[in-house]
Amino acid sequence: MSVSTEKRRLSSILKPYSGLDGAKLNTSQNKVRFDDLSIESVLQDALENNRLQRFEHLLASIKEEEFDDGKFQQVFIESKRCVHLLNANFGMLVEALLSVKWLSRTADAQEVYKAFVIELLVAHSNYTSLVVSKLVQSFVPKDDGKSGWLHGVPSDETLRMVTPIHDLIVRLKNVIPMVFDVILIHLRKNFPYFKKPTHVVCGYLYNMLHMTEYSSMFVEELLEIAFNRILVIDVNAPRNEIEEAEFPEDDQQIFTMEEDPTGNEDEDDTTMKLPLAETLDCCMELMFEYIKKRASSERSTSEGDRMFKVLLSLFDHHILPTHNTHHVQFLMFYFCSFKQSYVEYFITYLWKQVCNPNISTPMRQAAVGYMASMLARARFVPISLLKSTIQELSNWAHQYIQETDSMMGCTLRAHMVFYSVCQAIFYVVAFRSKHLTASSKNLVFLQSLQLSSIVTSHLNPLRVCLPPVATAFAGVTRAHQLAYCHTILERNARRKLATVYKNEAQTPEECLDTFFPFDPYMLKKSGQRIEPIFLQYQASDAEESHPISSPKASTRKRCESMSEDVDDFLQESKRLKHGIGAAQEHGEMHFTYSYGVSPGFHS
Repeated sequence: MSVSTEKRRLSSILKPYSGLDGAKLNTSQNKVRFDDLSIESVLQDALENNRLQRFEHLLASIKEEEFDDGKFQQVFIESKRCVHLLNANFGMLVEALLSVKWLSRTADAQEVYKAFVIELLVAHSNYTSLVVSKLVQSFVPKDDGKSGWLHGVPSDETLRMVTPIHDLIVRLKNVIPMVFDVILIHLRKNFPYFKKPTHVVCGYLYNMLHMTEYSSMFVEELLEIAFNRILVIDVNAPRNEIEEAEFPEDDQQIFTMEEDPTGNEDEDDTTMKLPLAETLDCCMELMFEYIKKRASSERSTSEGDRMFKVLLSLFDHHILPTHNTHHVQFLMFYFCSFKQSYVEYFITYLWKQVCNPNISTPMRQAAVGYMASMLARARFVPISLLKSTIQELSNWAHQYIQETDSMMGCTLRAHMVFYSVCQAIFYVVAFRSKHLTASSKNLVFLQSLQLSSIVTSHLNPLRVCLPPVATAFAGVTRAHQLAYCHTILERNARRKLATVYKNEAQTPEECLDTFFPFDPYMLKKSGQRIEPIFLQYQASDAEESHPISSPKASTRKRCESMSEDVDDFLQESKRLKHGIGAAQEHGEMHFTYSYGVSPGFHS
């Protein structure tokens, strides 16, 4: 027999098993018990004599036979002795061996399996991708395995099943350092589809986060995979859909359910009604718990700082460029609450983005939005940082006005960053007015900002601000005699800007398209971590005692369709449904913005 014929016979082993006559193999005259086969002799016979019939029977018996633990150990002990023979021609046999169920067996049987896998990859690196693929696929919970995962956390039995997988990966990493590059590839490839059941997505995420415990060098890569997938879920679960699912139109029915005279409550009232929102909620809770452990780690004082840098890098590359996310950005919000230096660094980082002319305008505008929203919403932002940041913003705005020729056009496109900075100033001053006007010293600080000069400048920033922001700011500045904006607002309204029609409503042609990324958090389980550090609007005493009249209804209608982007400007009764911040602190009155109404004042 020629050499080429021998190669053809051996290469036939690589053909899919479906090419074999399955019916013939199942007949009694061709059925060979595994006990009658020696793996080493079968492989030797195939390699030296090109006799494939016994190999085919060996392959079929491994695929079909249900081994007890004793037989299981015998098979893999013998397979380990023959590893040197398992070249690429026997790929189907290797895949069959790797596919044998091993996680539900005794500890001794699992050890035998692990020893075989390690020996196989040391001898034949070409099987690395196959082995890693099998291990990573084991991280994906079964669709019917919901009982083993409660909100993404494994039960004791489930944990016992997945621990051996992590142990084997650790051993492989110690023996073959480059194996983790392959693992990262398969982790990305096998991440469950975002619409899969919640326990499937969250169970996989749990296993990925657990891998950072023993793969500290790859923390950023692992978290990057997690961030990307959670972002996909976040953008596919918008606020309006969550709100519609949680608070249907039939309020009467909801009221009846809440007033159930039996007093029986839902066993798990933290479950989100929108499936994607429930998945996102559980994923965020896993991430928050992970972040908390790292931020408060006692193993190393620098571990929290390192985690902050990783999160900041992920924020820069994935969250900041993504338009209209709703919840993922709160991972950064939450981490900043653990140390004042974190929030200071984060604000400084955002401000550098704003001031960098080499960065695209949308990115600079987004950075301004994150700055304003963080300053307004974070309880942990000290008043000193709040004031210093507002000072930076106002100084930049004044300098921009001085350097801009009054003869230049005042189009929104030409001065987008400037208008965004001005709106940030107006928004923060209005939202944090209770703190910024609490003392005469703070009032002197607000006067030093010369807000009137910004408002009355030839660029007319109030013209393009969101109406609720402009109205709220006008109310605060009038109550404390910082600036008089209502004349300008009325003049802008009389100019009757050209309008375009959107969603059956009229909007000004030039109105800042912006969002406040740290608007109220709507997820129930993970939201319990945000509530204590999240600030609701509180009007100062002066504002409460000096109500102002609302702008004309026609002006109010022009940006009515943009209310979806500014949750704080919802009516009070609707905001209270969200549950976050609904409880009022003793002696403090919570108010919301609404179109045509200053903060804390009703029209």
